[in-house]
Amino acid sequence: MLDTKIRNLSQLLSHSSNPYLFVDLKSQKIIDYNEQIKTLLAIEEPLPCSMDLVFADSFKLITYIRENPNQKDFFNVSIHNPKHKNLSISIQFFSLSEFFDKNDGFEIYVLYFQWEQIASEGTTLHGENSEIPFLRTDSFGNILFANNRFLDFFTLSLEQIRKKSVFEILSLPEPTKSELLKQNLKYDIEIRSGFGGKQKFQLQSFLTPTLLTNSNDITILLLDLSTLQNAEETIKYGEEKLKTFFATINNGFVIVNQDAIILEVAPIFKFLLFQLLAFEVGDNIFDYFELEQKTKLVDVLKDSIETQTTQRAEFDYTLIGEEKTFEIKFIPVRRLNPNDKKVMLVFSDITETKRLDRQLIESMKFASIGEIAAGLAHEINNPLQSALLYLEDLITVDETDPNERKNILQKIEAANLRIRDLVKALLDLGRMESPNRDFVSPYYILVRTSELVEVSCRKKNIQFTRHAGPNLPGIFVRWQEIEQVLINCVVNAINALSEMEIPREKSKIELGIDFVRSQKKDWVVFSVEDNGPGIDDETLEKVFLPLFTTRRNKQGTGLGLSISKKIIAEHGGEIYIKTKNGAGTKVEIFLPAHTDENG
Repeated sequence: MLDTKIRNLSQLLSHSSNPYLFVDLKSQKIIDYNEQIKTLLAIEEPLPCSMDLVFADSFKLITYIRENPNQKDFFNVSIHNPKHKNLSISIQFFSLSEFFDKNDGFEIYVLYFQWEQIASEGTTLHGENSEIPFLRTDSFGNILFANNRFLDFFTLSLEQIRKKSVFEILSLPEPTKSELLKQNLKYDIEIRSGFGGKQKFQLQSFLTPTLLTNSNDITILLLDLSTLQNAEETIKYGEEKLKTFFATINNGFVIVNQDAIILEVAPIFKFLLFQLLAFEVGDNIFDYFELEQKTKLVDVLKDSIETQTTQRAEFDYTLIGEEKTFEIKFIPVRRLNPNDKKVMLVFSDITETKRLDRQLIESMKFASIGEIAAGLAHEINNPLQSALLYLEDLITVDETDPNERKNILQKIEAANLRIRDLVKALLDLGRMESPNRDFVSPYYILVRTSELVEVSCRKKNIQFTRHAGPNLPGIFVRWQEIEQVLINCVVNAINALSEMEIPREKSKIELGIDFVRSQKKDWVVFSVEDNGPGIDDETLEKVFLPLFTTRRNKQGTGLGLSISKKIIAEHGGEIYIKTKNGAGTKVEIFLPAHTDENG
């Protein structure tokens, strides 16, 4: 039973960086130890073994532990070591009585050995070759040990220095000498080295209780002041650089609770919005906004807390007569206490970013116009030629039958209406869209997109079809942007099919809309599906990266899908690509449906 419990406890302590062993004070036996102890102290006796094998005076150690059961600090004891008899090290002990029944008759403790004091492979004291000069004295100031750096500085040997008092080596005023023997101390001192030069140090001393003599050992470090000052200067410089960096970044940070009450505002930030709104701890942060905007932001805050996920929202604000667009990221602050619900709000001025995004979208538009312009020119030419032929008939043939004349004029009208619709669709595509969202039918976007892309499909001998599910709800979007995304996806499919090394016998593209309920939300899902070459796994991982394109030698920009993903994300949606290399690709675009369930 004892072996099992000790083994389990040893496994629990296996993460410790310090060597440790288990002792039973009643039997005065060592009952287990970790591999570090075995290696460092070269223990070869089987367990359990006498505590005298390790400790120079185990009886005094046992007495001290029993008299000081609540001792938590390290204290010095003398241990046996193959190359250092009576090596003085620090240990710390803890009772394990709670793990054993009182009737078992055991008095088990775990003893931790201070690693820093134990030799590397049991031969030399750790720190002996340290760059920091240090020495250890007894409670009267007599030197017990000094490391190589200390000895080199004073050009002394260990045998020479052990015959001296610390006060013979270091010139200290009388009050400081007395303090050094009684308490931990920091003192700036100038010391002349064995070579005659002077150097400034900061002396730091530490008292360590010693069990064997019921007194204190004193460890003294000499820290090079020039090094300390350089480190301090480096830290100060780093702090200033950090402050400058934070003061110039385009963000503001606020911590709020679940009721949107400000708990903390980052004080070093010079964020313009914060200067003008003057957020104060204790305020409701959303009281600065109009009621409709406040309601939306409160809903996002609640959603972030409930789902413990990062959310984002945008709002417009007029600052000093200038329209600005800001983004708030809602980042839940994870706490051990689940009732401590806090959220960090990160404000960003995205006015310039939005402007650049608009420019990128416009660039993508005109790239799409270039892709479909040739097909539209052909499509416009056909009805135009038909209209001209009918007009020529009317001019050259004196048609007296009024019904036939009416029939010819209707055909001319139909041809011209077709031309008008195509030109209007092209002009609408190139027109700067409104920044506002509209409530529109997804079927309207489907029809408009189809009118533009089916012409290009016919020119490339690609069969174009479309479908729309029943009872489609409306969507609240900037519909020109959604139309642009669809056109971009269809153009990608056209390029993929038309550039295949071995063309399909029947190339197909289908544009569709469906209504889907997923994750307790209603979605309108646009899809663009082709039977082209598909996308391999390596390319699929990169398709949404800006500037990535597989058509670098064919005027591909690598912006289409990355911008499309950004547009859909801004509308609260998602875009996915399903593909099978060699078999085709399907792009699905999820947009929130405007239903009672979605709000």
